[in-house]
Amino acid sequence: MTTFRKLFIALCLLAAHITSAAAHSQSYGYLSFDSGSSEGSFELAIRDLDRLLPLDANTDGRITWGDIRIQEKEIAQQVLALIKIGNESSTCLLTSAPLMIGEHGGETYLVASFTADCAKAGSATMITYDALFDINSQHRALVSVSSGDSTKSFVMTPDTRRIAIGAKAESLVTSAATFFVHGVHHLLAGYDHMLFLLTLLLATTMQNRTRGIRSGLIDAAKVVTAFTLAHSVTLGLAATGLVSIPVLLTESLIAITIALAALNNIWPVITGRIWMVVAAFGLIHGLGFANVLSDMNLPQSGLLTALVAFNLGVEAGQLLVVAIALPLLYLFVQKQSARAAIPIANVIITGLGAAWFLDRATGTSLMPF
Repeated sequence: MTTFRKLFIALCLLAAHITSAAAHSQSYGYLSFDSGSSEGSFELAIRDLDRLLPLDANTDGRITWGDIRIQEKEIAQQVLALIKIGNESSTCLLTSAPLMIGEHGGETYLVASFTADCAKAGSATMITYDALFDINSQHRALVSVSSGDSTKSFVMTPDTRRIAIGAKAESLVTSAATFFVHGVHHLLAGYDHMLFLLTLLLATTMQNRTRGIRSGLIDAAKVVTAFTLAHSVTLGLAATGLVSIPVLLTESLIAITIALAALNNIWPVITGRIWMVVAAFGLIHGLGFANVLSDMNLPQSGLLTALVAFNLGVEAGQLLVVAIALPLLYLFVQKQSARAAIPIANVIITGLGAAWFLDRATGTSLMPF
């Protein structure tokens, strides 16, 4: 089998992996709790709940509000059983209010509001979350706990299923660390952001294949820096509420940036100062990053910490991708037979971007995610 055919098959398999595996790459649960009023809410996407519970009561292949209402009490009990709130010595009894429907990122969520009956007081609030980690390692829980005027936010992962919220200084460090890790995860698991970054690296590699890897690293640094500065601006503006754009519009525009970047690799329209175009696209991607934080309703007291830590995590993820992908791509394009696969890669990326745009803009289901 020729090198060209091997590369073509590898590219097709990569596209197939993206379309099949990415459906649950950005799965979130939202848990908020006020220890003063002992009230809170827990939200999970309907599509995630359907993996845990038999929501389709009449087995007609569709999940409706009627299906949920028929078994509301049982669903509420099972949903709240996925979380535990208490302290070192006891666990609170959670009583559900009537279930409601909510939305995050254009996706339908089931909202279980609850009241916590905590028999004994403790020095720290203990939160245990174990909803979907065993069936989806990419799942994350965004947790917000309030006490008086203080609110602390955390990200729970398969490796962090239990947190103790105690001293302020300790919680600040813990919060910053979790948001940093979440920033890395969000970049690496965000298939559209990753694909956009890799598309830019393809262009950088092809332009510098005869000038050496050092030149490629310098150009890549310019591109990534422009992208970083731009998305940091809109991430901050959107997360603080100064800019607000509908999620579906943001996600549709992100899909367009991917398709346009790949098309420019096929038919170069912009070759000089490409960093300026990347910066413009970065403004759009920053809005996408902000969607994750805005859903948490972060308090002003912890907003700066979360923003800085999350953004640093995103940058760490980007640098990791560049450090690994750029040398490999540079070696890849040294062979003429390998370079022949680059246009095919860009055609595939253009097709993915176009399909994502149509799905997100029209609400159709061309893609399985």
